[in-house]
Amino acid sequence: MKEKPLAIVITLTGGLVACICCILRRAGLLKTLIAVLVSLIVFMIIGLIVNKIYMSIKTEVEERIKEEARLEEEARLAQLEEERRREEEEELLKNGAEDSQSEEDDWANAEPSEGENGEEL
Repeated sequence: MKEKPLAIVITLTGGLVACICCILRRAGLLKTLIAVLVSLIVFMIIGLIVNKIYMSIKTEVEERIKEEARLEEEARLAQLEEERRREEEEELLKNGAEDSQSEEDDWANAEPSEGENGEEL
């Protein structure tokens, strides 16, 4: 019953309209019962068709929304990964600049070394 409320509403509305028409025309009991029965069957079929169309459209919309949410999540994760990669590169460049500066300082402050015979190199 959860999936068919639209069909039920359409069927009952068709039956109500048939009852009202028969009462206004002052139809006999047998003619009223036949008219109501036929209208309920016809409107039940119409309701099922409308319900099937509605459910297929609803399913497509839900799938589209899920797909868009998945794409947005992937884009967000890619952006976070890109930002993390850039931060790592900046950190490496910063550390590389500090290391090269300390190496230059080491070379500038280094004392000349002596060879095997005591001579400077």
